[in-house]
Amino acid sequence: MDYTRYVVQPGDSIYKIANAYKVEMSEIINLNHLKHPDRIYPGQVLLLPTSEYQDMTPGELSEPNFTYAMLLFDVYAGKDSELSAVTTYLYQAVVLDRPEFDELLRPLAYDELRHLEQLAWCIRFLGLDPRYGAFSKGRWFDWRSRYLNYSTDLCAILDYNMKDEATAAKHYTDLAEKIPIPQIQTILLQIAADEERHYQCLADAKMHFCGCEAPKTPLISEAETEAE
Repeated sequence: MDYTRYVVQPGDSIYKIANAYKVEMSEIINLNHLKHPDRIYPGQVLLLPTSEYQDMTPGELSEPNFTYAMLLFDVYAGKDSELSAVTTYLYQAVVLDRPEFDELLRPLAYDELRHLEQLAWCIRFLGLDPRYGAFSKGRWFDWRSRYLNYSTDLCAILDYNMKDEATAAKHYTDLAEKIPIPQIQTILLQIAADEERHYQCLADAKMHFCGCEAPKTPLISEAETEAE
């Protein structure tokens, strides 16, 4: 996602800024990790989202297509999904109960929550009700809390999360090829890029807290090769 920097002016509020830039108040609050959004002050610098899909409305999506919508349910609210990721990261932030882990995990949870909302709109406007669950072998299964990983060992948590993020990045890239609707492809590829960024954040944390260097995911390695 691309961002723009905004300098808070006298008389500003999150509500006024959100209206002026046509973004959700929650996006500004989550992006800047504002614990007290009613206490912004003149001169404070805030990041505002300015990605290509920010102005896209769900009504611009293609006509209903059940096949494509069913493909999205797995990453939306299946076993290894955005719904699982949101709840897992928040659980981990609570049980680890240290500021440095909270600062690592909560921003990831907020990103996954945004992904969850985007996928819900895509599913809805492809013609299905975005309930929390997924299809498997033609049958519907509600999302279940037993999908979560309840480990409390930090290094094991980081390994588990990194594996999930790497898998998710590839899955979203593959889905973008399977669903030939430009608006949805844009969302899926942006989510894939977010998952790559999450992986790198977790890899940095693993190096710092566990003393182990993690391998780069294929997409990161490919991007670095192209840059060279």
